[in-house]
Amino acid sequence: MLLKASFIIGFIIVLSGFAGGNVMLLAAIAGVLFLVGLTVWQNTAVFVPEMHTGVVYKHGGQEYARFLTPGDHFIKPFSEKLGALIPVDPGSVNGRCDSIQTIGGLPLSIDWTISYNLNPFRIAPDSRPKLARNLPSKSGKIVQKHANNILRHIISEYSIEALTQPGMQRKLERQVRQQVAERLAAAGFEISRVMIGAIDMPPQVTDALADALKRQLQAENEARALSRLQSVVSQFSENDMQRLIELERIHMLGQNGVTLMYAPPSDIQLNGMKRPLN
Repeated sequence: MLLKASFIIGFIIVLSGFAGGNVMLLAAIAGVLFLVGLTVWQNTAVFVPEMHTGVVYKHGGQEYARFLTPGDHFIKPFSEKLGALIPVDPGSVNGRCDSIQTIGGLPLSIDWTISYNLNPFRIAPDSRPKLARNLPSKSGKIVQKHANNILRHIISEYSIEALTQPGMQRKLERQVRQQVAERLAAAGFEISRVMIGAIDMPPQVTDALADALKRQLQAENEARALSRLQSVVSQFSENDMQRLIELERIHMLGQNGVTLMYAPPSDIQLNGMKRPLN
C-alpha cells in the first residue's frame, strides 16, 4: 500500500512540476525516490531479537522459507516476510499424567517438570515447514504430549511394589529424560532436566501398601529377635539345654492346670558344698 501511495503522490507531483518549473519537478522526483527507497527498505531489512530465531515466510501465504539467527538481516523484498519468532532461551513445562496403568492395571497420577532449550537449526529440512508454524507458540504442548506418552509406556512395565522402592524416582527421571531427548531431538529440542514429582495412588492401594510395610517390619523384627535367641542358645552346653527343656515341660504342664509335687532332696548342694537337712 505504501508503495502504491508513493507512486500516486509522485505522479501528481511530477504533473505539477511540469506546470510549475524544473525545481518542482526535481523535488517531485526526489520525493518519489525517497518513498520508493523507504518502502523497499521496510520490506528488505529485518531484525531478529536476541534469544530468538526468526521464521521467514514467502509472501502470499504461510509457506516456510528459512530460519534466521538473531541480528539484522536482508530478505527478498516483496516476496518474503518475517512471519514469526521462536524463543530459544531456556524454558520449562509442567505436566500431570493421569490414569497411568501399572503392570497390575492399577491407576496412578504423576506430576513432572521438563526443562529444555530450542535449536531450530537442528531440525531436519523436510520437517521445518510444519515445525516453523508450531514452535513459536506450541513448544510446551509438544513436550507435554510426548512426555505423557513416554510416561505411560514406562510405568506400564512396573508394578506398584517396584514403584515404591527407594531410588525409583531418580530411575524414572533418567528413563524419561533419555526417551524424551531421543524423541524430540529431530524437532530441535535439547532436554536439560527432568523432574518426577508426586506419584499419587488410589487410597485403597496406599492403605494396602502401608499394611504390607507394617507386616514386613514386624517380620523383620521377629527374624532379628529369633537370630539373637539362636545366637545365645548356641552358646549353651548340653546340660543347659536339658534344663531348658525340663523347664519348658514344667511350664507347659503348669499352663494346663497340672500341679507338680516335688520331694525335697536329702541334701542341697550349695557352691559345691553339701549340708545336711534339718
